[in-house]
Amino acid sequence: MTQTDYTKILVPLDGSGWAERAVPHAAEIARNHDAELVLLHVYQPPMAEYVDQIALAGVTEIADQIRERAESYLVGLRNQLRQQGINASYAVVEGGKPAAVICDFVRDEGIDLVVMSTHGRTGLARFLFGSVAQKVLQSVRVPVMLIRPDEPEGKEVQQPK
Repeated sequence: MTQTDYTKILVPLDGSGWAERAVPHAAEIARNHDAELVLLHVYQPPMAEYVDQIALAGVTEIADQIRERAESYLVGLRNQLRQQGINASYAVVEGGKPAAVICDFVRDEGIDLVVMSTHGRTGLARFLFGSVAQKVLQSVRVPVMLIRPDEPEGKEVQQPK
């Protein structure tokens, strides 16, 4: 059995604590493979058909601030990873459908592993909102590691006896 050698690992992040739980897993794999860890945020701009109204309402400035906050968050996380000796970078990509943007990024940037969290939606919520993780899993041609953050942050998962 041969071990796969990963060189470029992607972690899609949406700014939530749920999504960030994938980072330690990806960091460990990156460390073990001397791989680059790429942090990705898909920025969803206001809808194009409302640009005039948005500009009048001053929402353009707010949208820019949201994008800047996302970038600042990624820079901070990248710097923390670099302090741990991990080769980390980040990208903020504009797009409407996060799963499609992630899949395009994987293909265009030569990513060979995706590590991402699920948001734990089931049943009707999953049907109505879809699952970015599921769409990525079905669409990319590289391995995808899904992290299920089922427990609240800081709470240990109890193993059955």
